[in-house]
Amino acid sequence: MRAEIVMEKQKLKPAKILDVRQLATTFNTQDGPVCAVDGISFEVYEGEIMGLVGESGCGKSVTSQSILRLYDEPKAVKYSGEVLFGGQDLMKLSEKKVQAIRGRDVAMVFQDALSSLNPLMPVGQQIMEPLAIHQRMNKKDAKNEAIEILRLLGIPAPEKRFFSYPHELSGGMRQRVMIGVALACKPKLLIADEPTTALDVTIQAQIIDLLVELNHKFGMAVILITHDLGIVAETCDRVVVMYLGQVVEEGNTKDIFHTPQHPYTVGLMNSVPQVIESERKRLNVIPGIVPPLNQIPPGCRFAPRCQFATMLCHTKPPGIFCNDEKQKVRCWQYLSPEAFVYG
Repeated sequence: MRAEIVMEKQKLKPAKILDVRQLATTFNTQDGPVCAVDGISFEVYEGEIMGLVGESGCGKSVTSQSILRLYDEPKAVKYSGEVLFGGQDLMKLSEKKVQAIRGRDVAMVFQDALSSLNPLMPVGQQIMEPLAIHQRMNKKDAKNEAIEILRLLGIPAPEKRFFSYPHELSGGMRQRVMIGVALACKPKLLIADEPTTALDVTIQAQIIDLLVELNHKFGMAVILITHDLGIVAETCDRVVVMYLGQVVEEGNTKDIFHTPQHPYTVGLMNSVPQVIESERKRLNVIPGIVPPLNQIPPGCRFAPRCQFATMLCHTKPPGIFCNDEKQKVRCWQYLSPEAFVYG
C-alpha cells in the first residue's frame, strides 16, 4: 500500500508548504552557548512525506522542535534564521501567534506517548482539547469528533476508550491517541518524531501504515524523523540526512538509496544489516561516535570519521553543492563553481 501511494503522489506537482532557511538553535548552558542546530535549510511540499535521518545526537529532534519554537526563549535558547510557513516567518511572530499555529496548522507527534500524554486526563478529553481551543467546538461536538478520530485510528470500542487513561492503554494505542491529538484539527503539516520508538515490529508497521494512509487521505505534509532506513525507503518521498547539527545530504528517496553521495550517507546505508545465506560477514559500522556539541571539529564535521578526508576537509568547512542528479551534498569532493548552492 505504501509503494502505491508514493507512486501516485509522484505524479503530482505539489506546492511548497514549509521553507526552513539557515535555522540555528543555540542553548544557553553553564559552560556557555552551545549550537545544537547550525544553519539548517530544507523545504517541505504539500502532501509529501519527508524523512529526516541521522544518528542520535545529530540534531533531528532539536530541529523539529525549533520549527515550532517549543524551547523556552530567550532564557534557555536563542533562534536565528527563517521558518516560512503560510507566508509567515514563524521566527518573527509573537508567542501568542505561534501558539495559535501549533496544533491547528502544524502538529507534532512525540517519541514517548506515555510521558507526552497527561496521565490525569482521559485520552478522549485530550483529543477534545485542541478542538475546543482552535476550533471553538462545544463539548458535545468535540466529544463526538474525538470518538470519530479514535475510530478512524483503528482503536476498538472508541466510545469506551474515550474514558480510558493513558496507563490503561497499550503502547500502540497510546501512540495512536498521540496521533489523534495531533490530527484533531487536520493540520497542514505533521511532524512525527520517531513515532515508533519502543514499539514492537508489528505495531511499528501498523503506526507507519496509519501515518501514510492519513497523509494520503488528508493531503497533509509529514516530516518523519526515524532511525529506521527501511521505513524511510518504503514511506518517504524525499530524504534529508543530518550530521552534528547540519544537513549533509538531501535528495529524493530513490537517489539517496541507490546513489548516496556523502560518505556519511554511504556509511549509514552500509550499516543496514543484510541477510545473505551464502556468506557471513561482519556488520559494517561507521568508525567513531558523534562528538559532543562543545567539541565540534574544525573543517568538515564528519572528517574525523571519514576515510576519504583530506587536509582541506580537516581545515575548512564545506558548503552544500548540487551534483548532476540534483542531490545536495555537503562535501568537498563535489566542489565546482557552477554547482554551489549555499554555504
